[in-house]
Parts: sequence; structure tokens; C-alpha cells
Amino acid sequence: MAQNYYHCFVAGLPDIFLDESEVNFSMLDFKNTLKEELDPSDYELAQLLFLPYDNKNLLLYLQEKYDQFDALGNYTVNDFESELSEGDLFNLPGYMLDFVLQYKEDKKSRTLKQWENHLTHMFYDYLFTFWNQFLNDWFDFEMHVTNLLIGFNCRKFERDVEDELIGDNFVTEAIKTSSAKDFGLGGELDYVGQVMSIAEKENLLSREKELDQLKWEKLDELTLFNYFSIEVVLAYTLKLQMVYRWMRLDEKTGRELFERLINELKESFEFSKEFMINE
Repeated sequence: MAQNYYHCFVAGLPDIFLDESEVNFSMLDFKNTLKEELDPSDYELAQLLFLPYDNKNLLLYLQEKYDQFDALGNYTVNDFESELSEGDLFNLPGYMLDFVLQYKEDKKSRTLKQWENHLTHMFYDYLFTFWNQFLNDWFDFEMHVTNLLIGFNCRKFERDVEDELIGDNFVTEAIKTSSAKDFGLGGELDYVGQVMSIAEKENLLSREKELDQLKWEKLDELTLFNYFSIEVVLAYTLKLQMVYRWMRLDEKTGRELFERLINELKESFEFSKEFMINE
């Protein structure tokens, strides 16, 4: 298949930076522009980057919290209603339909957080059914970083890591079996040391910022020799999502994020008596 190039579109994209304090267009406007500018086959790839919003919206739908839907998702409340309740065929990804069936059949067998983790696992399995070298490399990297953080936290709080990890690969196997600080992956992944260093930081907001910086640099690396291609557009979209996330994190939101993360940790891990005293 011939590669599509977007010379005018890419050339017209404004420069963005991770510490951007203001962007003169909304993320939703940008998404709509992608639909107008990209070839349908390329826009299908771009839609994958917005599926995390749909995953959150799906969980909200199942809890009947329709007013909390994020407009950045690919599917509306009506789309979910049409396919999941009325049985009309729309175009929801297959993993979502499978997830809903499992959720409805055995809802009480897991906590909401466990269901969220399960949806994430199914989501990554779905992503790797698409063939695009850039996206495959990116999703691989993102999944490995997530698993390294999970491994670090489970080790720190003495929690079983088996059901927390995403996927089944050499990274997850190493995390489950290795007692080394870097899970014996230092020779396999050149960013393991950096991820472990970031994970050890006490300031959660600082940790999040450094993780995004690591991801930003990875996107630069993956598109180093790409010019005006869909890969450049996809990388720009991912960076813009990071920028908008941080633009929304004012002091109040930052405090709320901190409290939410702490509450999630308390719900997910059995804290040792020593940790509770230190807290």
C-alpha cells in the first residue's frame, strides 16, 4: 500500500512543548481536523489514540454516569446505547463488546478497579492487531513502561504482581521472576534504569512529568527519519494529548490528582505498619 504524505498539514502544525502553558486550539478541534485532513485508512490509526477516552466512557456507561462522558472519545452515549442495549450493529471495537458481556455476566466478581485493569489488558491485545511499525513500537514502549511501574510498586508494597501486569511477554516474565532491581532487563531495554529512577521519586506530580518527558523523547526517537508522514501526525497527536493534560493541572487539580493517586494506592496495596507510621 502506498504511503500517504501530508506536506501542507504537517508544515502548518504549530510547535508544541511539554511545559506549554497555552495552546490556541482545542484537542477536540484538532481531532476533527484530523478527520478532515487524513486519508480514511490513516484516520483509523489516529482513532486508536483516542480509544483510552472511550475505555473510560465505556466504564461510565456501565455505571450509568452518562453526564461524565469525555467528548474526546470516538463514540457517544448514543453509540454505546445503540449497540449495547438495542443490539443495533454500529462499529464498536470487538474487545469492548467482549468486555461488556463479561462484565454483565460476572459484575460482582471484581472491583471496579479490577474491571478497569481487565479492560486495559483487552485494549492492548486489540491494539496489536493493527500493523503500523510506529504504533507497534509506541504501544510496546508504553506497555513496557507501565509494566515496569507496576512491577516496582508491587515489589515496594509486597503485592502479588501476577494479575496486575499487561500482556504476556519477556518483560512481564522478567518482572514476575527476577529479584534484580531492574528485573534483569537493563540489557534488554535501554530505558529501564530511567523508569526505575523516576518510580522512586516521592513527588507524584514530578514523577508524572518526568514520565511524560521520557515518552516525549521516545516519540522523537520513533519519528526521527519520518517527514510529513502519518507517523509524524500520530506522534504530534500523542504529544498534544500530554500538553493538554498538563494545561488542566492547576494547583487545585494537582492536589486532587495527588489525593486520588494516594487513595488508589491505599485501595490497591496492603500498606505495611512501618509505612503507615511514616505517613
